[in-house]
Amino acid sequence: MSDDVLALLRAQLGVEEVPAAGVEVPADRLLALAGELKRLGFDFFVYCAAAHYPAAGEAPDRVLVEYRVRRLPVEDLALRVWVPTGSSTPSLTSVWAGADWQEREQYDLVGVVFSGHPDLRRIMLPEDWEGHPLRRDYAIDTRHHPWR
Repeated sequence: MSDDVLALLRAQLGVEEVPAAGVEVPADRLLALAGELKRLGFDFFVYCAAAHYPAAGEAPDRVLVEYRVRRLPVEDLALRVWVPTGSSTPSLTSVWAGADWQEREQYDLVGVVFSGHPDLRRIMLPEDWEGHPLRRDYAIDTRHHPWR
């Protein structure tokens, strides 16, 4: 990781080195950090993905949202945000327009709510679909009417 990015992460999050899996960011700091990364030349939004983690032991029911951004020559950075079920995380559409449909996909399939998203609605499944099929608590044998 380059010195300017490490200096930013050190100042914003107290991070001394970036783990291979990416840096964990509190949801309340995500939007400000994204803006600073964009200012440093991270102009490419690569992806947004989410995974549901049901409550286990002392860990609460939550979702991990991961963003990957890039600047050229190729330097990638993964930002990871833990979102407790029932809470939201800020949308990054105001920083990277490419986050729009990918955040909608994660909302549709995993149930992540992105606050400040300009059009947060289902993108892959019909509006009357119940639940979010990529959550681990979604019943796999749920019957659904055929659709196209």
